[in-house]
Amino acid sequence: MNPRCSLLRRVLPFLVAVALAIGAPLAAEAADKAAPSATAATLPSPLTPEAVRELVSRLSDAEVRKLLIEQLDRAAVKPQAKGQAMSGTGMLDMVDREAHSARQGATELFEAVRQLPAATQAVVQKLVAPDGPAVFGLLLALLASIFVVGALAEWLVRTLSRRWRESLRARQSGGPLSNALRLLLRITVELAYVAIFGAVVLAVFFALWQGHEVRRSLVLGLLATVVIVRAVAAIAGVLLAPRDSEARLLPLDDATAATLNSYATTITALFGLGMVALYTYAAAGVDPLAIEAVSLLVGIVGAGATLVVVWKVRKPIGELIRHAGHGGPIAGWIADLWPVAAALYVLALLAGRAWEAITGGPPSRGSGMLSLLILIAIPTIDFGLCRLLASATSVARPDGPPSLGRLLKSYEPVVRQLIHILVVVAGLAMIADVWDLDLFGMAQRSLGGRIASSLLGIGIVVLLAYIAWEIARTAIDRRLASEPTAEQGAATTRLRTLLPLLRAVILVTIVVMATLSVLAALGVEILPLLAGAGVVGVAIGFGSQTLVRDIVSGAFFLMDDAFRLGEYIEVGESKGRVEKITTRALFLRHHRGALNVLPYGEIKRLRNTSRDWIILVLEFKLALDTDMKKVKKLVKAVGEEIAADPEVGPNLIEPLKSQGVLSTDESSVTVRVKYTAKPGNAPFVIRRLAYEKILKAFRENGIEFASKRVAVYVPPEAGADRRAIAGAAAQQVIDAMPGAPQADGGR
Repeated sequence: MNPRCSLLRRVLPFLVAVALAIGAPLAAEAADKAAPSATAATLPSPLTPEAVRELVSRLSDAEVRKLLIEQLDRAAVKPQAKGQAMSGTGMLDMVDREAHSARQGATELFEAVRQLPAATQAVVQKLVAPDGPAVFGLLLALLASIFVVGALAEWLVRTLSRRWRESLRARQSGGPLSNALRLLLRITVELAYVAIFGAVVLAVFFALWQGHEVRRSLVLGLLATVVIVRAVAAIAGVLLAPRDSEARLLPLDDATAATLNSYATTITALFGLGMVALYTYAAAGVDPLAIEAVSLLVGIVGAGATLVVVWKVRKPIGELIRHAGHGGPIAGWIADLWPVAAALYVLALLAGRAWEAITGGPPSRGSGMLSLLILIAIPTIDFGLCRLLASATSVARPDGPPSLGRLLKSYEPVVRQLIHILVVVAGLAMIADVWDLDLFGMAQRSLGGRIASSLLGIGIVVLLAYIAWEIARTAIDRRLASEPTAEQGAATTRLRTLLPLLRAVILVTIVVMATLSVLAALGVEILPLLAGAGVVGVAIGFGSQTLVRDIVSGAFFLMDDAFRLGEYIEVGESKGRVEKITTRALFLRHHRGALNVLPYGEIKRLRNTSRDWIILVLEFKLALDTDMKKVKKLVKAVGEEIAADPEVGPNLIEPLKSQGVLSTDESSVTVRVKYTAKPGNAPFVIRRLAYEKILKAFRENGIEFASKRVAVYVPPEAGADRRAIAGAAAQQVIDAMPGAPQADGGR
């Protein structure tokens, strides 16, 4: 689109609004020209002694008397109602006085509304005097020329920077973070264009305009309104992007974005023109009640527009709230009730503004509207920051080098919760400041000075403790997630063994330190507590030396990396897999299911069979006449067969091999076979498989195992009794063997 056409499209609505704002008073003045009526005397603004004397000199005695009575009644009745509200004879008297004051204020306000045409006529007279109605034409021409000069300056800057803007728009996306930064740059650029327009417009105005304070106030207010409305429109156009859903920051559909964009621009223009009218009326010396009436009418129109917008966007905003609350019941209630709450809030603001106008109370400085804007800004800023965080974390690749994005991705839940807390706390603090609420002063009156003065410190301590715990927990969980997961029955890494204990220690430390800090913030002297804790610790140390010994021994065992979760260890007569580790005891699960609890202080010697590697030895008792070379070849063949097995072979470090003859006796020879395997269940599986294959190979190749035999030597001279002598000697040997039946019946 042509930049000049776009600029003209943006400025033309404001020119029309300005023409209506100036032309309406002019039409009223021309309509009442034929029948002029005497306007009521009003106090000048500002009220100075010179202005009072000048006013009295122009009025008659009756007019001065009437003006004096009105001002005295207004000054006396309302302070009396305020000052005596709590000093009357009772609540009924107070209610009656307040009702009388409200009725009188409502009557005066209604009269001021009825007199608005006359007040407007007076303002028009101040605007046209002393040049006549033709001055409005010159005023319109001046405004048009100022806007044209400002628009030309903005168009020139846009033209000079067009290539840069096109290159920025055509630049390829570098990820969500790059898109977010580009969005912020777009907002800055649009605001810079509006700032250039506003600076040129104001500079031309101050250069050309030198006189007539009422017209100066009107024109300056209109110029400022145009600049402010354009700035709001630029920000809303970039954030809501009604015509470009991909560039939209907030997750809204096209219709909702267009509605909110139009509402933001319209409500800003409405209140801007309302403020212009109020300042112009005040500069013209109009009665303050008439100014209150104009302000109330502007508020009614703004409240009506707000209610219409709330009704239009109730469903999409409700769905957005449900999505943000992950479909929870509380989020569902808020999504259903938020239109009612918003409507009641707007009506309450309008009612409060009407009550201020009726009772003549001090204005609230727009506290209600500012609070509403803050309540709208809290979720918007929170969502924008969370989306920026998500954009920063999504850039990091899991297989890429370490970066800030990967670190933020690990701590994203903690940072997100921190964003929620900071945004909500800052928003509530701003709302309290808008309403001049001294929370600590209120707390001091209700809770006591010492406790109230410590609330901030307690809140900070609790918040810091929570953040510290979340960071530590996230760091430990992140490190545990990076550790390899052990299979069933396998040993874990050292970090997976120690980090859960470290997490528990950190939690206890943070809780203790936070508790002591809270007590210190409350004014409790914690030094005696620390000293008492030291004394109690010493007493416990002397009274339970075993407990201290267990804890200290366990700390050294863990520092020495003597065992880990999942490892199979032997401690004296107890053995099993390490199932649990505490600060005092070790829990061993036996392979038959029994659970052994061993205090660290009772561990004298520990045997870890799951560390690095394990050597298993197999022994076979063979016959004395066995061929050892043949045995060695058979064992080697079995070892090669097991090593080639795809299931158990990778767990072998050194294959089966025969170690030769270990020992011999009168009836057998002992052959040893050994192998080296990785720790875990694999060595025992290999042992079972090796026994099966070796026994089968020996049986197929005629290798006999040794059997129990008794050899009896009988001298040759024994003669025919050699057989009887050998039998008797053999029987004696058999009877002497363990477990043999005894001649006396086994006693």
